[in-house]
Amino acid sequence: MLLNINTQLLYFFSNVIAGFMVGVMFDIYRVIRGFKNPNRILTAISDILFWILASLITFIFMLVTNNVNIRYYTFIALFIGLYFYFSLISRMFLDILRYFVYYFIKLIRLLIRLILFPFKLIRILIIYTIYLFERFEFNLKNKLNKMQKDKQENTI
Repeated sequence: MLLNINTQLLYFFSNVIAGFMVGVMFDIYRVIRGFKNPNRILTAISDILFWILASLITFIFMLVTNNVNIRYYTFIALFIGLYFYFSLISRMFLDILRYFVYYFIKLIRLLIRLILFPFKLIRILIIYTIYLFERFEFNLKNKLNKMQKDKQENTI
């Protein structure tokens, strides 16, 4: 089927956008996975899952934009989109994403602390009450023992 040049250009640029989206998804994946030394097996599994997800999303995007009309320029456009993304935007996007993730994690930790704070107070109050009760009981036993000794001494 022959397509006019305008349609082919539209398909080309939609594939450039798809390549750009794959680059964004890859950077999000890199931030989520982290750069610590992860387990090699988990890394391999998560890499495979990422590429399956990226392929599905690219396929769905191509289905919506150009009815999965694959031409020779489709893959060239995908790679051009990836290249533009990684050469122009990736560093800045990674910095911004890491910034948001860092402060999002700090916010979650703060919320967890605020939620757990009353329970910690209750725990401290219970422990302190038990401590006071044991101390009172110990003092009471000592006084009773002393009173018994005094009573025994008085009877002798």
